[in-house]
Amino acid sequence: MSTFGRFFRVTTFGESHCKGVGCIVDGVPPSLALTEADIQPQLTRRRPGQSKLTTPRDEKDMVTIMSGTEKGFTLGTPLALFVPNENVRPKDYKEMDLVPRPGHADYTYQMKYGTRASSGG
Repeated sequence: MSTFGRFFRVTTFGESHCKGVGCIVDGVPPSLALTEADIQPQLTRRRPGQSKLTTPRDEKDMVTIMSGTEKGFTLGTPLALFVPNENVRPKDYKEMDLVPRPGHADYTYQMKYGTRASSGG
């Protein structure tokens, strides 16, 4: 299960080498001011290619609020966020199918789900 939290329940989805990644946030109260511009600075902080420790893949990491807001305010319904992947190259990681990648959750994923997604976790 990819869900955590008590007050805000967050469910994540997607992989790094598929169409994108996202999350559903449940428990968000209505009438909070919230737009993509409020979230984007946090994604920009962790954007790939900013240091030798991050992936060299060039991704814009632009968030889209798919549901849960209207006219810049939360509705009290689940909030759906999506970040599309643009530089998807799963074949670059084929040799890692047998060995967990350093700095990734490959081993943990395999222990939890009994399989490993070559598209990333």
